[in-house]
Amino acid sequence: MLAFLRKRAQSLVIQAIVVVIALVFIFWGVGTNMMNKQEAAIIVNGEEISFQNYQQAYDRAYARIGEQFGGTIPKALADNLDIRGQVINQLIQEALLRQGGQAMGLRVSAREIQDEIESMVQFQDNGAFDLQRYQSLLAANRLSPKKYEQSLRHDLLDAKTAQSLSSFVTSVSDGEIEDLYNLENETVSVAYTVVAPDRYLAGIEIDEEALKQWYDEAGDRYKTEAAVKLTYLPFSFTETAAKISLDDEEISAYYDQHQTQYQTVESRNARHILLKAAPDADEAIHQQQRSLAEEVLTKARAGEDFAALASEYSDDATAESGGELGFFNRGQMIKPFEDAVFAMQEGEISDIVQTDFGYHIIKLVAVRPGGVRTLDEVREEISAKLRLDKARSLAFQQAGTVYEQIIGAGSLDASLQDHPETNVITTDFFSRSAPPEGMTADPNFLDVAFSLKEGELSSLIEVDDGYAIMAIDDIREPRVPELEQVRQQAEQDFRRQQAADKARSVARQVIEKLGTGTSFADVTAESNLTLENSGPMKKNEPAPSSPLPQQLVQEAFRLTRAEPVTTEPRMVDDDFYVLQLEERKAPEEPISDADRQRYRELLIEFKQQQLVEAWLESRQNQAKISIHQSLRRS
Repeated sequence: MLAFLRKRAQSLVIQAIVVVIALVFIFWGVGTNMMNKQEAAIIVNGEEISFQNYQQAYDRAYARIGEQFGGTIPKALADNLDIRGQVINQLIQEALLRQGGQAMGLRVSAREIQDEIESMVQFQDNGAFDLQRYQSLLAANRLSPKKYEQSLRHDLLDAKTAQSLSSFVTSVSDGEIEDLYNLENETVSVAYTVVAPDRYLAGIEIDEEALKQWYDEAGDRYKTEAAVKLTYLPFSFTETAAKISLDDEEISAYYDQHQTQYQTVESRNARHILLKAAPDADEAIHQQQRSLAEEVLTKARAGEDFAALASEYSDDATAESGGELGFFNRGQMIKPFEDAVFAMQEGEISDIVQTDFGYHIIKLVAVRPGGVRTLDEVREEISAKLRLDKARSLAFQQAGTVYEQIIGAGSLDASLQDHPETNVITTDFFSRSAPPEGMTADPNFLDVAFSLKEGELSSLIEVDDGYAIMAIDDIREPRVPELEQVRQQAEQDFRRQQAADKARSVARQVIEKLGTGTSFADVTAESNLTLENSGPMKKNEPAPSSPLPQQLVQEAFRLTRAEPVTTEPRMVDDDFYVLQLEERKAPEEPISDADRQRYRELLIEFKQQQLVEAWLESRQNQAKISIHQSLRRS
């Protein structure tokens, strides 16, 4: 939207005030009592925010966070993330920005609104604003120009207020720049040791009482899945298709009407030898590779085995297969290579062909002409398609007929008695994660199976290979099994837990001894541990050769001369780490003029964000804010 807000999109507060102007999301009403509600969702210093505005802001936030998780997010996760609270805070802060801007005397003119609209690519045709496009897009989204422009006025005022506040920060000191540069570019070295639970596993003995007590607390991890036992009627496309017969006339008619589907383009099979030379490589490399290519070409044309030459000389991954490229069509290879191949005769060896990859020698192995596949070649393919098309319609009709029979008979059992020929399958108990093979493994089938109650009949279920009707015979709820039923796994887990507790205890003892002034080398030797060193690390560029996990790099930078040792063992992949600061070094290179300018801009931007955040916090603390009871967290 506005350059100021776009630059500051990393700030949580600025994120909260940015309103994305995308037509698929815009439907902002202004004022109150929309959606026929007599109460406002939020009131900020007398300004009412409607439930419609709240819901639309929530939907946008939910969709945005859902995209970060790869799709929709469960309600429980949404509650944990407090999306509701984030949206309420966003709407409050937007209102405070508008009100603050108005108090400062800021206004948004009609010309500013017009300029902003005309700059939006959504409303442009060939780079120019198109009034008809503007009106039609708004109408398609059920927006009037007046409502949309009023919404945009609010957005622009929010941005103008934030810009006005930020204008008070225009400079930073050289000292602040130097401090930030040093902070970002200093190096830290740490000594550390790893206490792995595996080293204590063999010494863990099972105490029955301790095991039982542990299982009482940890038993939920062994809880069985819910399981269902059901009866279902399958209407499979595949099985139905197998029973359908076709005559030659149908197949021929389809072939005649769809011949374009069976057209093939010419393809060619070639081998090649590549001597690599990038376009920007030194001229000496190009001369060397071209010279070698000429030698190899002479050998190939003298009758030496092309595949053997490719295996010996080619720099390409295809060298292992004698330069084999397989069949390819036009448009699949780089153009100079393609032009050479499609100008050759079978068995011919090309001249040297130069591409961006280097120098190629090509042998054309075979040509597969283009054309139309014959009816005999595609008969089975057409037959399978026609049978499946008919099966889809027929299976749906059969499923619908049987469903009506069940409803008419009053139950599935009664219907099966009246129609014993019906194909019926009864399962044993199965869980969602281990369904029987076949239709029962289809996600849609499982969704229905584990949503019905005992004795309940489903509606018609569509699955990948047809339709199904099911009735739930029995449900087995999740339960914690008796210890004896899972003893082997429980004992293994118990040992691992005991070993982890032991490893954590040893790591804490190491920290305690380091706190008494004992050297790290003596402490690790005494505990039969290995002392390691990270080497110099930068905060955002840890030493590539360091075995220290990336998760612990920031931990290393938090260590100081006053507190050089981690206060608690840090756990990574079940192992426990103890770190001790060895050396902290300032950057060796002085800051360059370009870096100085970059850090200056970063610091100014950061201070501007801080100022806006502090201003908003102050305004919010003084504001009269009312949130509808239905939006308050219970």
